[in-house]
Amino acid sequence: MQGTFQLVEPGALRPHEDVDMERVAALAEEIRTAGGFYPPVLIDETTRVILDGHHRWHASSLLGFALIPCYAVDYLRDDAIRVISRRTEIAVTKHDVVAMALSGRVYPYKTTRHVYDLPEAIEPVPLDRLLHATR
Repeated sequence: MQGTFQLVEPGALRPHEDVDMERVAALAEEIRTAGGFYPPVLIDETTRVILDGHHRWHASSLLGFALIPCYAVDYLRDDAIRVISRRTEIAVTKHDVVAMALSGRVYPYKTTRHVYDLPEAIEPVPLDRLLHATR
């Protein structure tokens, strides 16, 4: 999987799946306690669709982050990233994920699962670096 690490404004990202707000609140506290943000949110470099990390994205809003760590990939062309449906009644493809996000709608919570490996060189980003919009 090839991509680039970026600090991105949360409002620039497009979700494709709903979240569990109780999990978001718990995750925000976990991030605050850890003092760093990891793993980065996986996004499509072209459309800014969130592929993995919807809960971290929402938690970043609760924490007041101006920027969030993202790993941007060429989603539709990178065969090292796969999507599977967690719901037998909903089939999903990479194109479906992008189309859903671009439509402004979202799949129900826990519909998709992306399978991928992040590069080992990526490390947690200190939270103070995310509070201000300086990349």
